[in-house]
Amino acid sequence: MYPKGIETRDRIVEAAKKIFYNHGYKNSTLKMITEEAEVSLSAVPYYFRKKYQIVREIYNDFLETIYAFLKENLAELPDSYQLHFYATRIYYRIILGDDNNRRFYIEVNNSEHNYMLAYPFIDQVYENYAKDFNIPLTEMQRQLMRMADGGGRKEILDRYFNNMIDIDVDDLCDYLTSLAGTLIGIHMLVAEKYAKKSTEFVNTLDYSHIKILI
Repeated sequence: MYPKGIETRDRIVEAAKKIFYNHGYKNSTLKMITEEAEVSLSAVPYYFRKKYQIVREIYNDFLETIYAFLKENLAELPDSYQLHFYATRIYYRIILGDDNNRRFYIEVNNSEHNYMLAYPFIDQVYENYAKDFNIPLTEMQRQLMRMADGGGRKEILDRYFNNMIDIDVDDLCDYLTSLAGTLIGIHMLVAEKYAKKSTEFVNTLDYSHIKILI
């Protein structure tokens, strides 16, 4: 992509973050994003034909930013499962700790495209789990695991957001993070140990500069 194209794409994404933060996902439109970005009417659909495609860009950038931050602050890199426990704790604390972020996330979670928005980033995370724990996966197993993880995550979050389960944010984060590991075959005792370590480590960090939206 040419530099001007990258600049335009970035402007669209930054404008979308502001619109999503102030209006939520459901009430935001590509027209609103176009006006906020001050680009031509054809620019947004050229880079993003659907609204959810912008969200996928935002989610993946958010995760990459968190991972980069962690790698800068870790004296030694842990295995991919422990690293993802660190990352998802920051991820959910940022999202659920702000009312506008929370509204946006709930509305995205209720959308038909929610299960695919963190991919392909999450695909690579799960591949790293399997590699680090020497667990072979077939392509069919990968597909089934993605569906089971996505479906289970959505069901748990739906119940959480509708006050149907009584669980704090950190415990919710731990359970959601352990889903894919359990599906792959990593023992729950490993998840429990990593969850405890992630709470202790993340509590020492200042990640207030990291945003999912604005």
